[in-house]
Amino acid sequence: MNTPLPIRLLDGLSSLAGRLTGYLSVAMTLTMLAVLVAQVTARYFFNVALSWSEELSLLLFTWVVLLIGSLGVREGFHVRLTLLPDLLKPALQRWLERLILLGILGFGIMLALGGYTYVVETVGQTSAAIAYPIEALHLAAPVCGALVALHALAKLVTSFLPDSGLPEPTTPNEAG
Repeated sequence: MNTPLPIRLLDGLSSLAGRLTGYLSVAMTLTMLAVLVAQVTARYFFNVALSWSEELSLLLFTWVVLLIGSLGVREGFHVRLTLLPDLLKPALQRWLERLILLGILGFGIMLALGGYTYVVETVGQTSAAIAYPIEALHLAAPVCGALVALHALAKLVTSFLPDSGLPEPTTPNEAG
């Protein structure tokens, strides 16, 4: 079957965002690790406390956690209970998975909108030690929400394709 162009574009955008999220998360994690090593080295070997290291680590950690959380929607590595789906017929499993994806989509939209509102409310504030714009920290929430929504929407839309990876009904009795 030939997948319609809008679905291919949406899934391609989700895939690209997922790859970029992964690369960015690795870079941020390595930077955070380097900053923390510098902090420990400065403190224990040179008896100097770095005023900026904890604040930068918090900024990077926040972004990494939320970015990886959004990537979990795309890649499906979040913890999930499968007791109920395992009891259902494949057709019902597909519809339950779609319902869950719809809930995740709603959560992503709410996080994006709520996060954006919070960013707007805190514009102009700066962090204590480094004095970076605090929006750099708070922007992680709406970005994560948008990514969660994008990945959930792409998975939801592609779940209606025959080769979606969701359980297919195999007999007329399993159709629901």
